[in-house]
Amino acid sequence: MVELEEKRGWIDRFFKETGSSYDEVVHRFTFGIDRRWKKKILSKMSSPKKVLDLACGTGILTFGIKAQYPQSQITGVDITEGYLQVARSKAGEMNVQDVTFIHSPAEDYLSDERYDVITSSYLPKYADIPLLMGHLRQMLAPGGIIILHDFTYPTSKTLQMTFELYFKCAQPIGAWAYPEWKDVLVELPAVIRNTDWVAEVTHAMRNEGLSDIEVESLTLQGAALVTAKKSIE
Repeated sequence: MVELEEKRGWIDRFFKETGSSYDEVVHRFTFGIDRRWKKKILSKMSSPKKVLDLACGTGILTFGIKAQYPQSQITGVDITEGYLQVARSKAGEMNVQDVTFIHSPAEDYLSDERYDVITSSYLPKYADIPLLMGHLRQMLAPGGIIILHDFTYPTSKTLQMTFELYFKCAQPIGAWAYPEWKDVLVELPAVIRNTDWVAEVTHAMRNEGLSDIEVESLTLQGAALVTAKKSIE
């Protein structure tokens, strides 16, 4: 099991200097599929009033939630200040109201607010899952839903070969076009291979007494969506 300190090291190397190009890179290197994944996340929500978006990054999902549910109040939390600067700049340019961005590691964030939806895209592989889930359960309103999304390593041998070929091709192209992403493209495949975040998340959800736990594999086993609800007390 990878210790949180090592995971924080990945975050520092991967994201310290990549905020300005993140939106373009995530769109190009997922061939636009990231947008479909975000729409899938949005489809799990039902007119939330308060939303917590952890590891919000530059706000791609945050602003997607706001566009679909304009009356919602959204709190975005991220560990990387450079990404939050991009998100805050977007909010100013779009004159978005009722969206707040907070600088904090996801596991450390604990609010007295009760959220109808707590979501995150690309967080679980970097997180201390038991600590994170304990805080999420506390902040989730009765009847609320947690929606977590991240990359997964395929179980199919054929799809594993596709995964390896993709990164073998992406690494030189990415290093040339986006030099600041070189370390990410080199190290990320191993991070994805070595994480079992879906099993860890579902186990932690059960331990916290959450219900209706569902796992959905996405796009050739390249990602997954895990959801759970908190019973109405």
